[in-house]
Amino acid sequence: MRLAGKKALITGASRGIGRATALRFAAEGADLLLTARDAGPLAEVAAAVGNPGRRIHTMAWDLADTPRLEIRLDEAWQALGGIDILVANAGVVRLPPEYPDPTPEAAYDYIMDINLKALFFLCESAAKRMQARKNGVIITLASDAGLRGAPNPYGISKWGVIGYTKGLSKRVAADGVRVNGIAPGPVATRMMACEDGRPRESAGLPLGRFALPEEVADVALFLASDDSRAVHGHTIVVNSGNP
Repeated sequence: MRLAGKKALITGASRGIGRATALRFAAEGADLLLTARDAGPLAEVAAAVGNPGRRIHTMAWDLADTPRLEIRLDEAWQALGGIDILVANAGVVRLPPEYPDPTPEAAYDYIMDINLKALFFLCESAAKRMQARKNGVIITLASDAGLRGAPNPYGISKWGVIGYTKGLSKRVAADGVRVNGIAPGPVATRMMACEDGRPRESAGLPLGRFALPEEVADVALFLASDDSRAVHGHTIVVNSGNP
């Protein structure tokens, strides 16, 4: 097993790419701490792991609450007995319908706070702890929208994630910490209005369909494992050939 004995923290793990990554990592031997804003769906993911040999912890964690980030990371660190792998997957595309302030400025702040600000502070804190141990892996989730440049908060936030990933990698590589990212394109998740996760045909993509969450999780496994030990500061695109 490629992650035997490793301890992984995965944010946004209740569905989609985060859920698929949790299942993939557990199958490869990792112990997990899974987070999302709503604890309910995390219990289903933990049950789906179905491997009594794995330690699975769940935590309701609103990453936008950055003043409490260090406290929550301490709790995660203690629950797992350290963190070898961080998958910073949590992200949003738009305001939820129930958000009290539907203005463009509120949408900008909401998206940037979760996609970039929370990711930045989480990765910074985790990186310092990993540097002290001279070992660790950080995987960020960006988007192919962040590669093209886009005049909207989502594209701006993911552009920032890609740049930050490269910059952080340069700073911590000498301390034994590897930092890489994944830039999915259209993926068959609820965020893309695909409730069941089945392949969704799309004539506009060279592959002819959306990528599957499990296909993104396979890339996350590669980046988390020693198979990618010489890969530093890169963001791997998984987008069905989307130009």
